[in-house]
Amino acid sequence: MNPILILLCGLLSALAHLAAVQAASPPSRPNIIVILVDDMGWSDLGCYGSEIPTPNLDALASNGLRFTQFYNTARCCPTRASLLTGLYPHQAGVGHMTSPHKDAQGNVLPGYTGRLNDQCVTMGEVMGSAGYFTIMSGKWHVGQNLGVVPWERGFDRSLNAAAGGFYFHDSARTELFLNGQPVGRGGASGVPAEWYSTDLWTEYGLKFIDEARAARKPFFLYLAHNAPHFPLQAPPETIARFRGQYTMGWDKLREARHARQKELGVVDPSWPLAPRPEGVKAWDELGDAEKDRFDQIMAIYAACVHRMDRAIGTLVDGLRQRGALDNTLILFMSDNGGNAESGPNGRLEGPDPGGASSTVFCGESWAWLQNTPFRLYKHFNHEGGIATPLIAHWPAGIRSPRGGAAAGTGSGRLIHEPGHLVDIMATVVDVGGATYPKEFNGHAIRPMEGRSLAPFFSSVPSTEVRPLYWEHEGNGGIRLGDWKLVRRGALGPWELYNLRADRTEQANLAATRSEIARDLAAQWDAWAKRAYALPGPWKAAAKTKPASRRARFDLGPEADLARADSPDCSNRGFTATVRIAAPGREGVLVAQGGEAHGWAMFFQNGTFHFALNRSGSLEQIRSDDPAFASAKTITAALGADATLALAADGREILRKKMAGLLSTLPVDGLQVGRDLAGTVGDYAAPFPFAGKISGVLIELDPRR
Repeated sequence: MNPILILLCGLLSALAHLAAVQAASPPSRPNIIVILVDDMGWSDLGCYGSEIPTPNLDALASNGLRFTQFYNTARCCPTRASLLTGLYPHQAGVGHMTSPHKDAQGNVLPGYTGRLNDQCVTMGEVMGSAGYFTIMSGKWHVGQNLGVVPWERGFDRSLNAAAGGFYFHDSARTELFLNGQPVGRGGASGVPAEWYSTDLWTEYGLKFIDEARAARKPFFLYLAHNAPHFPLQAPPETIARFRGQYTMGWDKLREARHARQKELGVVDPSWPLAPRPEGVKAWDELGDAEKDRFDQIMAIYAACVHRMDRAIGTLVDGLRQRGALDNTLILFMSDNGGNAESGPNGRLEGPDPGGASSTVFCGESWAWLQNTPFRLYKHFNHEGGIATPLIAHWPAGIRSPRGGAAAGTGSGRLIHEPGHLVDIMATVVDVGGATYPKEFNGHAIRPMEGRSLAPFFSSVPSTEVRPLYWEHEGNGGIRLGDWKLVRRGALGPWELYNLRADRTEQANLAATRSEIARDLAAQWDAWAKRAYALPGPWKAAAKTKPASRRARFDLGPEADLARADSPDCSNRGFTATVRIAAPGREGVLVAQGGEAHGWAMFFQNGTFHFALNRSGSLEQIRSDDPAFASAKTITAALGADATLALAADGREILRKKMAGLLSTLPVDGLQVGRDLAGTVGDYAAPFPFAGKISGVLIELDPRR
């Protein structure tokens, strides 16, 4: 044979071998995108059983991986803190929301500072140190109100909202920051005058990616959607697409989702559906007007999810057009389960439901559908609160079951091993070739708590059984292998479930397998102390001074009562009368409690509100009657039968039956003229009253 031909054949063989090696092994320094959505239930994607069309995320799942037992932390801020840092949220300082909690001596509890602390690093800081161009786009909500901002925590470029609460450029709470500069409602610094936030976050993510490519750097993008969090808002044409599709009701839709989940393999067919909660009515018992109202609420929610999926498609198409899709790892998840806040009836308020000025909450009835087949919701550590989809897509790095790279062949594998948010940092560090620091900016850094998910990308099963932990608002949980111990409230009894047989948590085995329950409880206690979940405000408050026995409180204009000195409004009616010296159209008149339990009277955009928060389920009654704005006295009387009567200058204006009374004395105390602790209603603390209050009289009904 011709020597030149032999040499050419050898060269071609070597090139073929090199190509095969490159196809079988993930290339170095991939781009990385971590996507977090807000308040989306476990079953709200088509690839997890939903009827809502999500073709773009379904395509990522069919060409990548779906994790069926992945977990978040049950609430917005703690999830963001854990995801960004690779720690349990209390270790990063955000065990609750973005208000600090203090002990009995007035010292801020280290696990509840309300902001990312200096003992943690963000993925932006770690990946920036590894040479990545770091980008953040979307909802921040880990302490911007206390000075913690993305542009000072490792992100080269950012377009962010401090805490969300809006979708449109003209929504009431719209506030944007572009690379640290306040933008207001848009139309400045290059931000367009009109936008829809779901699209805007993606548009700027791609703009910043172009900067990374111009700098010839791999990019790390943290894309934090506020969809589908309340107030639910979407373009009218998208809402119209779903109108009428939910008249089947939550009972039949839940059964349909469950059937699809079994077909998809994301649930075990032996797990029963959790039954309908006591507060949720059977759909067939509703009148036509109620059914139409609920259909409209869920149509708006579905529109938010669908538009979010469309934005994911825009992102993927943008990566493909730039030739960057194959070597980009995309990780997609939700910050907590479906949201039952506002109670079984949800909220549908405003002249244009789903528009910029409206307030729409799904409520418990639709949240029950969103978390199919699980129990409970956001806030809680039962599966409905903490289970999240996790989709991983990386054509050059995720191998198919046959051993080759996924690269469009569609591996579509299901991963059934348990995982947790703390694993995301470890994964990003691993695939990005980064080094997680022991010290950063002169501060000692707590070690990562998670493990890399990268072995799953190569079909390598895990044999390690490790504990996973949760704590939020006193709710606690630990999972070790198939066993899960969980409780409701700081003083609630522990429940024990075998998740292999019963992931919907129907058969409590705490009494019959007490030795397992005791061992897991001891492990949880040790973790809670190590991870700064204890001491926490919930259990401490429940065990400190007994509640006040007073039935009458005549308070001054700047009263600030500790929990033990506040009105014991648990399981009883009460009347609160605010005396107003000078009118104001904005701010809190009086507030007791916070996001978990409490009540408040306040003005927002000139409208009077009464808020009642029961176990994280928020009801807000509002009135546009002008008598409230000019009144010298405003009275809210909540009767023993949970009927609320609102009056201005002694004239009753509104009467409405609430879902129930407060079942427990709120953890946070009471303030007049502002809300200094966790917020009760849909406003940002401290939200001071714009007028002047001369005093507040609170009178408690006798206990029945």
